[in-house]
Amino acid sequence: MIYNKYTKAIIAVFIVSLVVVSCGDDDQPSNSNANENLENKQPLGSSANALLSADEFTSLRVEIAYPDGFRPTQTTIDLLDEFLEERLNKPNGITIVENLIDDPTQTPPYDINEIVAIEDEHRTVFNNEDELGVWMFFSDQESDSNSGNSVVLGTAYRNTSVVIYERTFIELANNSMTPINRTLVETSTLRHELGHLFGLVNIGTPLLSDHEDQNNLRHCNVPGCLMFFQTVTSIFNNSDIGSIPEFDPLCIADLQGNGGL
Repeated sequence: MIYNKYTKAIIAVFIVSLVVVSCGDDDQPSNSNANENLENKQPLGSSANALLSADEFTSLRVEIAYPDGFRPTQTTIDLLDEFLEERLNKPNGITIVENLIDDPTQTPPYDINEIVAIEDEHRTVFNNEDELGVWMFFSDQESDSNSGNSVVLGTAYRNTSVVIYERTFIELANNSMTPINRTLVETSTLRHELGHLFGLVNIGTPLLSDHEDQNNLRHCNVPGCLMFFQTVTSIFNNSDIGSIPEFDPLCIADLQGNGGL
């Protein structure tokens, strides 16, 4: 997910271009040399059915990791739980745990392999019997893929791993000439990246209809859908939490066809 910022006259105009960073170089981290917990070190989308259905895993444990000062807002965490409960078939429950980690030693800005190294050092939640583990890192630094007026907001890069560039959200909220609802953009970005973990679009969850954007692969071609490549554009100047984008009916059908709710 990439955010593009332009200033026109004295009015700040914000445009977000969603590109699946998981479709570019960022979704190909170097293989970790650790053989431990290999089930959580697989390609993006390969655990879509395991996440969505209760066939293999009947519960989910999500680890939210962040250095001091980079915790997502409490509302973002609450909305995350609501989102997962709505879409995942986990009859034995969904648990969110927090992990306050030491400041990473990697040199900023972070490339995807440095993100992987942080995960390998600090992740504590993994698949365990019938419980599936997911890692979410809220980064204290920006992505090295930022360029000019474009900044990466988040990346889904392994089958159960997501990074959200929290420093970028904080700086945008603090430095914008127009009000930005940090929770709104934070939650929308996180949900979009989770959509990729769920196998959308066409990266682990089979298409039940032809709705993949051929110009922006791994995204939905329905404007306004959570998985549309530019869907966050409409919310940057909005303060209403109710405007968080949703999956459109075609994406929901795909998720339900792969075991989701």
